[in-house]
Amino acid sequence: MSAIRGRVWKFGDNVGADDGIIQFSKVTDLGSYDVPALKAMLFVLLDPGFPTKVRAGDIVVAGKNFGHHSHPHAGVAMRESGIRACVCESTDSAFVRKILNIGLPVVPCPGVGRLVETGDELELDLAAGTVRNPSTGESLAFRAYCESMLEVWRLGGLASALRERVAAARRPGGILAAQEMS
Repeated sequence: MSAIRGRVWKFGDNVGADDGIIQFSKVTDLGSYDVPALKAMLFVLLDPGFPTKVRAGDIVVAGKNFGHHSHPHAGVAMRESGIRACVCESTDSAFVRKILNIGLPVVPCPGVGRLVETGDELELDLAAGTVRNPSTGESLAFRAYCESMLEVWRLGGLASALRERVAAARRPGGILAAQEMS
């Protein structure tokens, strides 16, 4: 299953990870994640009431240059607030990787901003590479996630995916199981 459907929160261009998604200057401990504090600052510079309005399963749609100055704290804030995915006009590959590594998919899809408005529903299929507004039927294509990216997403992040790969390799017939027996 690679499909996600949710209510949209739409933001514009140049929403930075440190001055739009969250306020990085207010993060007190860079060595850990203060989840309540991160959730409380999520998108408040763009919508002061956002933390009280966001619901589990929502999707962020953003403009160009989303998540610049990327760091995982922004992704943790979104994931822990219930955001299921982010679709944007453009972002850098570092942001995609950092946020996917904690289990939250980020998808660059030029044109997505004209497809939906805040409050609309959006369907996203990571494996097929499609995003669709079910109300209008309008859809767009993006570069689909490869199987390893889908695995990281499905398992909730890179650490979980790596643990699963090691466990699979240790099962009977796995490459590590064969090496351990010799």
